[in-house]
Amino acid sequence: MPKLTTSKLFVKDVEALRSNTVLIRRIAKTLALLEENPLHPGLHAERIVNDPRAWSVRLDKRYRISLEPELYHKGGNPDWSGGILLLRILDHDDLYKHPR
Repeated sequence: MPKLTTSKLFVKDVEALRSNTVLIRRIAKTLALLEENPLHPGLHAERIVNDPRAWSVRLDKRYRISLEPELYHKGGNPDWSGGILLLRILDHDDLYKHPR
């Protein structure tokens, strides 16, 4: 079970979304699922093309969370049992342009 840590920008993004209670519940559910099983198919995890160390998971049709696994295997694949740094929460297009 990986340990989740947050970046300052991630915390700032959550604060900006605090008034959206539905989205806050989805964030909590997604983070619990990510902590339990980062490879769960419901997360729709995918690598972000313009940042080779960043990945994204889906909150809903609009919002995504970007993250970075802290450990990698020798072959370059993430070691999902290590820690995960939560980078941002943005809408799909913005997140894929600026994942950090």
